[in-house]
Parts: sequence; structure tokens; C-alpha cells
Amino acid sequence: MEKTDFEELILKIIKDIPKKFKEQMKNIDILVDYDSTTTAYSKVKNNITLGLFQGTPNTVKPGHNIIFPDKITIYKKSLDAISKNDIELEHNLKIVILHEIGHYFGLSEEKLKELGCHL
Repeated sequence: MEKTDFEELILKIIKDIPKKFKEQMKNIDILVDYDSTTTAYSKVKNNITLGLFQGTPNTVKPGHNIIFPDKITIYKKSLDAISKNDIELEHNLKIVILHEIGHYFGLSEEKLKELGCHL
């Protein structure tokens, strides 16, 4: 999938998030890493990273007045590697974005698996 199509798809997925959640998403950046498949934050050697939330979960922010934005990084090369075609890429991207936003709202890996937001 071309870079612009991928970025437009991210915007569409975010647009489709229910209003009650989007209204609570403040001071958060979503970035795309087009080259990496792993991150220094990986706990497992040779593990690919699909997405990464960096910040303080919304549920534990004191007064929600943090100066620096939280950050979600989407790893396109990793998503390409696990997706057979653009349809599967779109599905996987949606799950990764919802998964990382779940971390923003303080959800654990276990809860995200239970909700079906895990690859």
C-alpha cells in the first residue's frame, strides 16, 4: 500500500472511533515509522513491533495537564510483513491502532486480548 493511502487509512480509522472516546483523546500524536520492524522497547529478541504507545495512560494522569504529548507509533514495515494483501493490512492496522489507543486509556494486554484488540 502506498504511503499516502496508508496515512489516509489511519485517518479513517481514527475518524471511525466513537465520539465518546475521541473527545477524551487529548495531546496525543500518531506517527508512522516506515523503516523499522523492531524497537529498543521490545522485550523479546528478534520480535517485530506493530505499534507502540509511549506516554502515561489517560487513567493515571494527574489533572490531564501533561505538557509533552503521548505518542503512538505505527510500524508499517512490520504490518506489511504480517499482512498478505491490502485488505488484511487494513484489518491489522485497525486492530493495532485500537490496541495502542487502548493503552492510552489504561487497558492492559490481557484486557485488550479479551476485547479482540490483539494480533
